[in-house]
Amino acid sequence: MLEVTDLSVRAGTFVLSQVSLKVLPSSCHVILGPTGSGKTLLMESVIGLRNPQTGKVILEGEDITCLPMEQRGLSYVPQDLALFPHMTVRQNILYPIRIRGGKQNFENGIVRELIDSLSIGNILDRSVKNLSGGERQRTALARAVASGCNYLVLDEPLSALHESLKTELWYLLKDLQKRYELAILMVTHDLEEAFFLGDVISVIIDGKLRQQGEKRDVYRYPHNEDVARFLGVGNLFHGRVDRINDDSLFVRCEELGDTLTLSTHWRKLAVKKNDDFMIGIRSEDVLVQTPGEFMSNTPNVIEGTVMEIFETGASLQVIIACGHRPEKVKLVMHRSASTGLNIVAGQKIVIHLPKENLFLVELA
Repeated sequence: MLEVTDLSVRAGTFVLSQVSLKVLPSSCHVILGPTGSGKTLLMESVIGLRNPQTGKVILEGEDITCLPMEQRGLSYVPQDLALFPHMTVRQNILYPIRIRGGKQNFENGIVRELIDSLSIGNILDRSVKNLSGGERQRTALARAVASGCNYLVLDEPLSALHESLKTELWYLLKDLQKRYELAILMVTHDLEEAFFLGDVISVIIDGKLRQQGEKRDVYRYPHNEDVARFLGVGNLFHGRVDRINDDSLFVRCEELGDTLTLSTHWRKLAVKKNDDFMIGIRSEDVLVQTPGEFMSNTPNVIEGTVMEIFETGASLQVIIACGHRPEKVKLVMHRSASTGLNIVAGQKIVIHLPKENLFLVELA
């Protein structure tokens, strides 16, 4: 296991503050956050390029905080890949093996497997100066795994690739992880990449660890407003706790002109009457019908009139006026939410926010 404990690092006026995380064997732990949040600073401290002010880096029970980079037992792939430009693909892949005094044999063992699985056998004698972006990425991954380290540290190695090639390499990376039982610590700002590759997600914003957990929990239940907005939750509304019973939480939302019922995640928070929170729901969980489609006792049914519609790929941003209120509210919904309906401006619709899909978000 790779463990980072209470790590704090300063770079100029920026401070990465007291970050702790664990990378379990054969798992992928993704560090997610916006540009400038401190992700790369964290990775440089883990691999030994920077000295932390406080905290420890421990690998399989050994404190490696003060060890030089080459003695840490970590294989690092930076964003620029750091391939040696004066070497061929073959020489780049064999370099870490040569440094460790291992056999430089392409015909047997892990090196041949890597070449076959990454489909780079036809470029082994080519200079890395003449490689495409995808070929460079595959070469860097081959070199990292060929080193024999079970722990890979990846700092946005796929960020420069176009989407189709990036997705292809996601599958290859997953295959390498499974085949060689790799533990991966990876940085990205790409949400889809993070939730595809990661088992555990840590969200860092402004140098602070804002949330950490299994990817499903992080995705479904962001802890605070900053995390929710970074994770792309488009539907966030101010609310005040009205009452609590054994089964449900009731939150008054003036923006929607209704008291909303929640039935799940709120139990994990310290919630009291009159507390202020944000109420969130993901776009794919919003349901839309015409008036009269829902039963009268269905909670969280809001009637409104469509004012404007904006199409953004798979989602719709719909501006509605709720009831007789003059204020307009923006709702983001997936196209599938309105299947069978041709929503147009001026149309009356009914929005359903299922109580099991609503969650509370602490104010920023």
